[in-house]
Amino acid sequence: MGILAQRMKELRLEKKMKQAEVARAIGLSTTAYCNYEYGSRDPQTATLVALAQFYHVSTDYLLGVNEPMPEERTRIILASNSPRRRELLGQMGITEFKVSAPNVDESVEEGLSPVQIVEELSLRKARAAKKAGPRDIVIAADTVVALDGAVLGKPRDQEDAFAMLSALSGREHHVYTGVTVLQGERSVTEHEETAVVFRALEPDEIRGYIATGEPMDKAGAYGIQGLGALLVSGIRGDYCNVVGLPMFRLGRILGRFGVNLLLNKEQL
Repeated sequence: MGILAQRMKELRLEKKMKQAEVARAIGLSTTAYCNYEYGSRDPQTATLVALAQFYHVSTDYLLGVNEPMPEERTRIILASNSPRRRELLGQMGITEFKVSAPNVDESVEEGLSPVQIVEELSLRKARAAKKAGPRDIVIAADTVVALDGAVLGKPRDQEDAFAMLSALSGREHHVYTGVTVLQGERSVTEHEETAVVFRALEPDEIRGYIATGEPMDKAGAYGIQGLGALLVSGIRGDYCNVVGLPMFRLGRILGRFGVNLLLNKEQL
């Protein structure tokens, strides 16, 4: 396989697209595209230009002329497997990123505040991201729910979920997310706090919600982006923070790394 065919395949896989999808995006038949990616035919100049524009690279890079190796290019790496955080990054305009969910020890010292916990864990996750190069920008986050200063984690079972939701019923609690952006040896860690108020819940409502299965993998036993929204009478602060990634806070931190998503979205 020649360098052009190899880079076509690498870029397509990075974008997590099928050959037919790329072919359609640049105005080719699937057969023609496959011939180019398999190296059995050379594309015309117009096709090279279309590919370069689609992937935001130069034609020289596609042809292997005086271009850095792929690992030397700046990438965004999300240190999380959360589908909600992936969706929120996409809403911010970051559509091309790698996911590297590190397996880190999430135990912390006793006596730490919710803010200290989320900031410590987000930094720990960012530092543990695998295959991050010196130019890559790693984004990590950690979210907890706290009631009267006590942290509520994910419920152990349905009984635990019932106890959590009963405690939150008719009360205000706080959601904290620590966010870390790391590039090389430099890192910035901050947090966001949002107040959430639950309406008074009937026991049968709580049991019905638990029966959907939604609470079982979420801190505080609810997801505001799903059916959990039916439990919430109001919030004060960043809604996205409750979902798991404060977009405003993250956008401000990325700006300190030279990434302004409103001005230079193609810089990465």
